[in-house]
Amino acid sequence: MRLKHFKTFLFIAMAIIVIGTGCANKKKKKDEYNKPAIFWYQGILREILFANLETADNYYSSLQSEHINSPLVPEAMLALGQAHMKKREYVLASFYFDEYIKRFGTKDNVDYLTFLKLQSHYYAFKNHSKDQEFISNSIVSLGEFIEKYPNSRYRPYVEYMQIKFILGQNELNRAIANVYKKRHKPEGVKRYLERIDETLEKETKPKPSHMPWYVLIFDW
Repeated sequence: MRLKHFKTFLFIAMAIIVIGTGCANKKKKKDEYNKPAIFWYQGILREILFANLETADNYYSSLQSEHINSPLVPEAMLALGQAHMKKREYVLASFYFDEYIKRFGTKDNVDYLTFLKLQSHYYAFKNHSKDQEFISNSIVSLGEFIEKYPNSRYRPYVEYMQIKFILGQNELNRAIANVYKKRHKPEGVKRYLERIDETLEKETKPKPSHMPWYVLIFDW
C-alpha cells in the first residue's frame, strides 16, 4: 500500500512540475513582446552565438516590428547576414545584405555592403554550378560593381570572384556542348563552344572542377 501511495504521490508531483513548467513557458512567451530594442538585439546576438539562427531571425522580426527606427536594426541585419553566410545559408545572407542596402545604404558603406552580397553569391556558386541564369546574373552584378566602384578597396576581391564565375561559365558551356555532341547536334556544339572565353582560359589555365565518380555516372 505504501508503495502504491508513493507512486501516486510521485505521479502527482511530476504532473505538477510539468504543468508548472508549461505555465512558466507560456508566461515567458506571453511576456516576450513590447520589449526594449536592446532586449531583442541581445537575444539575436545570443542566439547567433549558439547557432540558433531561426530563433535569431524571429527575434529580428520582433525588433523590426516593435522598433523599426532603432539604430540596432541595421546592426542586427549585418550580424544576421554574416551569421547566415558563415552557416552557408547564402540566400538568407543575401536577403539581409540586400535589405540593408535598400534601407541603410550610403555612399560611404554601399560598396562594402554590395561586396558582402556578391560574396554570398560567390560562396553559393557551388550549389548553382549548373544554373546558367544564376551564373550569368552574378557575372553581370560583379561587372556592375567594378564599373560603379572603380576605386573601391574591395574591387580586387570582386575581380577575383568575376574570374571564378566566368571560368565556371566556361566549364558549364563546355559541358553543354558535350551534350549536343553526344546527341549529334553540331550547331549546338558550335554555339556553346563560341561562348567560352578562350583568352581567360589560356591566361589562367584552370583545372577542371572535381566531380565524384558517382556523379559522373549520371552527369550530362
